[in-house]
Amino acid sequence: MRHGFLLIAFSVFTCVPAFCQTVTQKYNIEVAGFRMGTMTVAQITSPNSVVYDQVSDVEFWFFGKVKIYYKTVSRFDPTNRQLLQSNIDAVSNHGNYQSAIVWQKDHYDINVRQYKYERKATEWQPIEFTAMRLYYEEPVGRTRVFAEYFGNYATIERTKKGSYRVRIDDREDEYFYEKGKLIKVVKKNSIKNFVIRLIE
Repeated sequence: MRHGFLLIAFSVFTCVPAFCQTVTQKYNIEVAGFRMGTMTVAQITSPNSVVYDQVSDVEFWFFGKVKIYYKTVSRFDPTNRQLLQSNIDAVSNHGNYQSAIVWQKDHYDINVRQYKYERKATEWQPIEFTAMRLYYEEPVGRTRVFAEYFGNYATIERTKKGSYRVRIDDREDEYFYEKGKLIKVVKKNSIKNFVIRLIE
C-alpha cells in the first residue's frame, strides 16, 4: 500500500465491471529520449459516473535517485459532464501530498497541496472540462481548461492542427493529437522537458 488515501479514492470511484466500459491508454515518460517511467490513464464509464483515473510512476537519477508516484482520480456526472470530485495523491522523495476538489451542491471546495504549490479557494461555477479529459478529447474550440493539479483554470491556445499550448502561471505544456487521439504531451521544464508519449 503506497498511501492510505489511494484506497479511499479507489473505493469511492470503482464500479461493478459488468456495468462499466473502460478505455485505457498507456504512455512512456521520457527525458532526453530516455524512458524514466510510465503513465496509465483510464476512462471508466458507468450509469452513475464517468471517471478518469491517471497513474504516473517515475524513477530516475539526478544527483541521487528521484522517485515520484502520482495518482489523479476525477469523477464526472454522466449526464451533464460536470466535475463532481477530483482527488490527487502524490508520493515522492520530497514527501507525500494530497489534494481534493469537491462539488458541494452549489460550489466547489478547492484544497490543493502539492510540492511547492498550495491553493485553497471556492469556485462557484460548475466545472465541465478538466485536464484529465484532454487525454481523451481534443480541445477543439476551447480556450481554457480546469487543471486539477493547480485547482485553477489554464488557458488553451491552438498552435497548429492537432497541437495546443496549455498555460497556467509560469507552467506550459504542449498537447499533440492525431485523428483526435492524444499521442504526446511535452511538459516544459527549465532543466529538461518531460515527454509523455503514447505507447502504440
